[in-house]
Amino acid sequence: MVALGITFLILMTWLGTIITTLIPQRVTAQVQTAQAGPYRVTLQVNPNPPLITQPATLSVQVQMQNSQQPVSNAHVTLESAMETMDMGTDQAEAHPTSNGAYQASVQFTMSGPWQIQVHVSAPHIPPATATFEVTAQ
Repeated sequence: MVALGITFLILMTWLGTIITTLIPQRVTAQVQTAQAGPYRVTLQVNPNPPLITQPATLSVQVQMQNSQQPVSNAHVTLESAMETMDMGTDQAEAHPTSNGAYQASVQFTMSGPWQIQVHVSAPHIPPATATFEVTAQ
């Protein structure tokens, strides 16, 4: 009876492994853009898809939606949360790299789809949030 139970567990593990390799994973778009209040926020992930074995670099470009002018004096933070499992929420500060461009390092701890919220606040402009999806491998 115990041998039958162990055989069943091995079979189920093997089937689970086969199924996860057959199901196609969603691919993260190379560049994603979203409107967030008065801002146009563009996200780029490097490497793409991000690996769970090393931190990914997330580059964010912030522009004014109407004028396309870069927003260089913003405070930009990123929140990452796994969509399919409650892994908690991680926050990262994005540091300015050039006019309207910001960069942060994010560690994805598990394969699958993650929601990235980019929070932007600048002086004299209402804060806003853009939401993106990134699939880690």
